[in-house]
Amino acid sequence: MLKNNMSGIITSLVLLVLLPGTGVAANESRSADAHRTPVTVTTVGTRDLAIWQFSEGHVEAINSPMVAAEVGGRVIAVSADVGETVHSGQVLAKIDPVDFRLAKALVNADISRLNSLIVAQELQVKRLQTLVKKKSANQSSLDEAQAQLGALKAQLSGAKVRLQQAERKLNKSRIVSPLDGRVDERRISEGDYVKVGTPMFHLTMLKQLRVWLPFPESLGPQLKRGQVVELSTPVAPGQKVQAGISHIRPEITATSRAINVLVDLDNPGDWQPGASVTGRVRTALHENALVVDEGCVIRRPAGLVVYRIRDGKAEEVPVTAGVHQGGMIEILSGVQAGEQLALDGAGYLTDGVAVDVKGAAQPGLAQ
Repeated sequence: MLKNNMSGIITSLVLLVLLPGTGVAANESRSADAHRTPVTVTTVGTRDLAIWQFSEGHVEAINSPMVAAEVGGRVIAVSADVGETVHSGQVLAKIDPVDFRLAKALVNADISRLNSLIVAQELQVKRLQTLVKKKSANQSSLDEAQAQLGALKAQLSGAKVRLQQAERKLNKSRIVSPLDGRVDERRISEGDYVKVGTPMFHLTMLKQLRVWLPFPESLGPQLKRGQVVELSTPVAPGQKVQAGISHIRPEITATSRAINVLVDLDNPGDWQPGASVTGRVRTALHENALVVDEGCVIRRPAGLVVYRIRDGKAEEVPVTAGVHQGGMIEILSGVQAGEQLALDGAGYLTDGVAVDVKGAAQPGLAQ
């Protein structure tokens, strides 16, 4: 009886050792799995990497004239106010035209008088020419009459010029807008007396705009006329406009240490002079750059590393990083396209440690 029991016990022990997943062998397998670090992996990708430089600037109008009085007089009407949109040729104000009308009438009267004198003098010259031919008058009388005729004609020419001046002053008594735009300032009121040159209205042309973007002086060699600039402004949310650099102002002051980039463009909609603008300029393009998710790159005391996954183990690889953009990092050296790198859990790895790959992420493609 005892012998049979011992035989059964021995048989059971042998089975525990030999059956898979039981006994010492199973314990060793579970121990090995417990020492594997769980990670997810991603693949080194390639893409064209645009390098952008950003700036905060402002919009101004290319044309922003101050309309001033060109003749003096009393303001009798004001027909435009601040904030109003005006058109080229539109009347903004009127100066009392009475004096200018009287001046024009006076010149017209002088012209009529001179015309009459010229007609009479021409008849006198003709009579003297006939008498000189008949030798009934001397040549000096004819010469004097012709000289007087020439003087009268010269006076008539001068009077006609004065008439043009009088008409011009009369026309200038109507203050008109020189362009399509908006009234930003009104400096006169009805009843004011203005002199020649008195500022009356400040206008802003809204059709053509200029954007000012300051960039650090260190970027000077990378900025060129014609480079594409992408612009946006809070006054037109969601609208992005592309235009080329029109001018570069290289003057660097002690206060700003900046280079001003100027972008001239037609108003794309409701952009307003004085509004803030965000601009970005593409200064470089790295074609087929190697990129990895920024979670792959770990900073160690010796520098930046990634962990390449091969045959279930992590291999520590020193890398040189380039541009950071959109959650991705450009890798300049250390890895090749298509290699698998640890992503989640990479910070817990060391060189040669066994890993348990839980999943794979797509290579980063953020622009």
